[in-house]
Amino acid sequence: MKSSLSLLCPLSLSSFCAAIVVTLAISSVVAPTVAAAVYKTIDKQGNIIYTDTPPAETAASEVILPPINPISSPADPAPAAARSPVSSDADPVTTFTGYSFIALASPLDGTLVHFDEPNLLAQLALTPGLEADHLVQFYVDGSAYGSAIPSLSLSITGLERGSHRISARVLSSRGAILAVATPVTVQVQRHFKRN
Repeated sequence: MKSSLSLLCPLSLSSFCAAIVVTLAISSVVAPTVAAAVYKTIDKQGNIIYTDTPPAETAASEVILPPINPISSPADPAPAAARSPVSSDADPVTTFTGYSFIALASPLDGTLVHFDEPNLLAQLALTPGLEADHLVQFYVDGSAYGSAIPSLSLSITGLERGSHRISARVLSSRGAILAVATPVTVQVQRHFKRN
């Protein structure tokens, strides 16, 4: 003859314990998601305080909170075949949009080059910086000084006494002009000995 407990509850003791554990686990997960009451109080200094337990010593009003916004899971990413074969550690490809600023930082317009200075350093200021495949061509008196170089500075030598115009252009790897600096004028002074 079966006991009255087994007649009322057909589950074995281990199944019953397992059901209790599962019920407790589910309730512990679901319980925090249920919104608790929120109370608003104002202290003696006028500060507003929000709490989940109503204070016994002061009057509090219950705040009605809006419903929680549900967040849907993101859509499935595109299949691997549809994605571009770019490695995760590769730099993103950026499109060159042009130079926003170009000027000769050195020499300044009207610079006087003394007789004891054999070299004149020409430096180009460029924003954004010089792209890897771009070149700079420096000019002296309208003629190219040397060949185009992948650098923003160049030492100019052998300038004769008198006035000279220095300028620079940024060129693409194919020779297209991308930016032109306003020319500056320098005065070269040479030492001479009087008899």
